[in-house]
Amino acid sequence: MYLNLSNKARRYVHGYFHLKHQLYFTYTHLVCRTAEPYSPDDRTDLSHPIHADNCHLLPDGTCPKKLPAYTWRDWSAILYLNDGFTGGDFIFAHANESVQASVTPRCGRLVGFSAGEENLHGVKAVLKGRRCALAMWYTMDERYNEVEHYQARKLLQSLHKHRKKGSKGKPKEEL
Repeated sequence: MYLNLSNKARRYVHGYFHLKHQLYFTYTHLVCRTAEPYSPDDRTDLSHPIHADNCHLLPDGTCPKKLPAYTWRDWSAILYLNDGFTGGDFIFAHANESVQASVTPRCGRLVGFSAGEENLHGVKAVLKGRRCALAMWYTMDERYNEVEHYQARKLLQSLHKHRKKGSKGKPKEEL
């Protein structure tokens, strides 16, 4: 399911932004954030600080594109996987860390954006419940292709073919 969702998200980001080059997965991450026990409703802290995905944000607001930043990341996306929580808004911010825009998570909502300093962002604290999302980073440089993503897809396709062969008139063995 996650492989299918991540591929749909990649195709959507590619089409929405009318990209001319192929997008390769560079990293895919299932992330769940849970509210702290007895968390007050008026918390304003961030569960993920303001940052950019391909440069290193410095206190003076500059964001040099050099290590330890993942400089090969060109595009980013986050797909929300559930409802039933409070807080956890995704925010875009200015270099002084003031909020520029806020996105309220909703199951199925996809937020895609370029990965540089033009899209500084962070995540507000989850106040109640648990927020889960699929975070994805893409590159246009094939050298940084997340091969594990494609290996997993090939493995699942192989298992699916094997399962189809085994279902022709014979009962399947359960694991």
